[in-house]
Amino acid sequence: MKRIDKIFDKLMFVIGVILLIMFWVQFPPLPDSDKQLYTYYTSEAETTSSSKWTYLKPDKQLTPREVVRIQLQALQQNDGSDSGIITVFNFSSPRNKMYLGPIDHFRLLVREPPYRPMLNFKSYKAGQLVVVDDTAYQLVVVQGRDGQESAYLFILAKQKRGAHKGCWMTEGVARMEPERESKLI
Repeated sequence: MKRIDKIFDKLMFVIGVILLIMFWVQFPPLPDSDKQLYTYYTSEAETTSSSKWTYLKPDKQLTPREVVRIQLQALQQNDGSDSGIITVFNFSSPRNKMYLGPIDHFRLLVREPPYRPMLNFKSYKAGQLVVVDDTAYQLVVVQGRDGQESAYLFILAKQKRGAHKGCWMTEGVARMEPERESKLI
């Protein structure tokens, strides 16, 4: 009986080692977080004047209010090469980018009806900034080129890990729909 147990133990050990090797070969090692390369997008189109927006990136020194202001000014001054949109994308958190997809998809999203008023708008008014722990909320009303006002809620989070640790980045921008009046009949 002991001989069968020893054979069974050796067989299980060999199977375990084979499975470990199979998993090790199938899954690459985790990258070293210090050596990860992060992609920042810049515009490939030629413009007559170089836009500063493609070069702005998250920084630990920027406050949530400054991050929102940078993104709004970039969208207000967006050019033919979409340097403003690229800047906003660069300030999107890694988690937000998972939902947004690649930069070309984000360019299309910004041009959809709910967010189109943000492109090259006339002016904006920012509400009070609310910071709760590592999350910040900023309500902004933009006046579009057509004179219509649209409200947006910027949601930012202070990053806790990765290359942007300590930086405020955008988790999302929600279009705030005006309250619809209802009458009781």
